[in-house]
This record gives sequence, structure tokens and C-alpha cells, in this order.
Amino acid sequence: ATQGPRVVPGTYTARLTRGAEVLTTRLTVGLDRRAPYSVADRKQQFAAVMKAHGLFGEMTELCERIDAQRAAAAALAKRLPERDPLAAPLSGLLTRLDDAKKLVVATKEGGDITGEERIREHLDMVYGALSGWEGRPARYQVERVEVLRRELEEVDAQFAALQKKEVAPLNQALRARSLPPLPEPADK
Repeated sequence: ATQGPRVVPGTYTARLTRGAEVLTTRLTVGLDRRAPYSVADRKQQFAAVMKAHGLFGEMTELCERIDAQRAAAAALAKRLPERDPLAAPLSGLLTRLDDAKKLVVATKEGGDITGEERIREHLDMVYGALSGWEGRPARYQVERVEVLRRELEEVDAQFAALQKKEVAPLNQALRARSLPPLPEPADK
């Protein structure tokens, strides 16, 4: 998204530090008197934006775990001879890792032009709508964030199942041949 969450009305402390010198001041953020919403509305809006904001972080973490495992599997696949018995399982794992990531983020070259939308792109739209209005969020927006959270949890569960079903046995085979195992990302 192009902007971060706006703080709710209240009193805040700003601190600027340069070396040993510290400047501190208090700031009071108020509600525009012309605003058609209340401080309570702003608090609900802030809470909704922060839920979406946090979901972006969870998404990034999952994609980083997928990417790390994919990079290790691809590097290992390049080292193996073409007809190696581990080549086919590694190739299948690479495909399934790519498929998992495609459920989370758009992966086609061309960016916005392709029209490809995944969890990340859907969340970006609702986040923009939530942060673009400072009043009480619409119920459907709050519910949409929760739906996207559940979809991300499903992908995370698929990734965890992939670890047990394919990566663990593959790592046993790699260790038996004195090859380095693939990283097994810790659960979040």
C-alpha cells in the first residue's frame, strides 16, 4: 500500500536522537471538527487497518519461508545428475512450492497488466479502502480481512503438510547420501 495507518486522536511523544542529544516533544492529534465520524469510529478504523497491516506481515513471512526452501531445492536440483533418483522428487517439490506461492501473491511477469489477483492483491484493495476513510469501517471490509486471513492460514497449512509429506522424506534420502538437507522452516 502507498501509505501506513494513521494514528487515532490522542497525545503522543515524539523523540529525535542524534548522538547523545535527545529532543522530546509532545504532540496532540485531534479529530477534525468537520469530520462526520467520532473518536470511537476512528479507533475501530485503526484496529481494522492494523489487522490488515499485520496480515501483510504474515504473508511476507510465509512467502520468505517458501522462497528459502525453493531456492535451496533449486540449487540442489542443479547439482544432481539428470537421471538421479532424487531429481524427480525435487522437481515435484519445486512445482508445489511455486503453486503454494501463487496462492498468496501474483507471480506472472507484467505486474498489474496481467490482472492476476491473489490474497496479497485482494488484501491491498481492502487495505486501501480501509485506510482511505478515517471513519468506522464497513462490516464487509472487516469480514473481508478475516476471510483473507483464513485463506492465508490454509496456504500455511498446505505448506506445513508439504514439509511432512515431501520435505522430511526427501531430507532423509539426502542425509543417507551425505548431501545437505533442505531447510525445514520453523512453524510461525
